[in-house]
Amino acid sequence: MAPQSRSKWMDLFWAFVVWGVSGGFLLLLDYVFRIYLWVNNGRLPEIKVTQTGVIFSLVATLIMQLAGFAAAWMVVTRIGRRPFWRTLGWGWIPQFKPVHAIGLAVLMIGVGILAQRLLPHQETDLEKSLKLGMAVRIMVATLAVATAPFIEEIVYRGVIFSSVEALMGKGAAVIIVTLLFALVHAPQYWGSVATMAAILTLSLVLTLLRAWTGKLLPCVATHLVYNAIQAAVLLLAPDQALNTQPDQAALTIIWRILGLGG
Repeated sequence: MAPQSRSKWMDLFWAFVVWGVSGGFLLLLDYVFRIYLWVNNGRLPEIKVTQTGVIFSLVATLIMQLAGFAAAWMVVTRIGRRPFWRTLGWGWIPQFKPVHAIGLAVLMIGVGILAQRLLPHQETDLEKSLKLGMAVRIMVATLAVATAPFIEEIVYRGVIFSSVEALMGKGAAVIIVTLLFALVHAPQYWGSVATMAAILTLSLVLTLLRAWTGKLLPCVATHLVYNAIQAAVLLLAPDQALNTQPDQAALTIIWRILGLGG
């Protein structure tokens, strides 16, 4: 194997180490556990969602996100020997403006609402968690806006996309990153085809945006707006509307954000 090819394979290996540290290794254990239970019991037992368990899970998520960022910094910079942001492709292009990020985010929210109307949907673990009180909603909303758009984009559309693209080409990078991002989010949306379709759409759009622009900041901006709308729904929508009519609640918040409603 040529030295250059060997170097690209090593870059891909370390990219997946970053993915594992940011939550991928825990995800694999979760899938192994689910498969084991399925094989031995014929079905997955229903896990009771408690406030203590949810808060512990959210804190663990934050720790893994920060660990993923630290691992990404070490891999991208070769432990301080290369510039982090420039190597990642952080930046903007004139053709993509902030209004485009807002438009894409609103469009994907609409796709999610349409999916819930047309595809099978049952209550997910995340939806059960949100019914445990405002404290849980605030924590989920904070993670969704303050950390997830930045760290997830750095890991997926930054580190992993660049490594796969260098070795296998842009098309393979789009497919692999799109599926990997959706796979990581599957456990919290288990059982809902509609929600998984929405997550897959989000992942595909963000990854195509990275492939088209060659930059990471448009992905971060679009992801941030998308999550910010979702967070606004969690914090501003009445409990009854959120529990029984989440799509109408989301639309109401979008109208308010865009200044189209009272």
